[in-house]
Amino acid sequence: MTSAARLVLDDCRGAVEEIFDGIQGPAWRRRWVTAVTLLRTVGYVLRKVDAKISPDYKRAIEAAWLDISKSKPHPSIFWEFIDAERHNIIHEYEIGAGQGVTIFLGQKKPPENQYLLNTGPFVGRDQRVVLREAISWWETYLDAIDRAAGDH
Repeated sequence: MTSAARLVLDDCRGAVEEIFDGIQGPAWRRRWVTAVTLLRTVGYVLRKVDAKISPDYKRAIEAAWLDISKSKPHPSIFWEFIDAERHNIIHEYEIGAGQGVTIFLGQKKPPENQYLLNTGPFVGRDQRVVLREAISWWETYLDAIDRAAGDH
């Protein structure tokens, strides 16, 4: 079954792919904001839209949310990246990632683009890698809900 949450996750995958080497400035920032916002939107859509699929889905979604709420601050990919970065963007327009380029003057090396996280437990890591890890985490979470609801 294709849920609304999985559609949001697919759009997030697309946003991550648009953070390609060479993108800079406002274009990069818009893609970062889009990807992070979509990551957190998966959970909101899951609880508000997908919970209406069936009573079994609603119970599975509520149980999964209760489990993750009790485990805070773990998993850190959710609480300290997906949730925290979305909060910083939405409420303060603080961007916890950056982008830059290293140019090697007088050398025949191509420029090196960097897309690193600047805050939180994932600081110094390539933001695209962390975004993909967050997408993978959501996939596992959604798969577990599907199993618990009896939709294999």
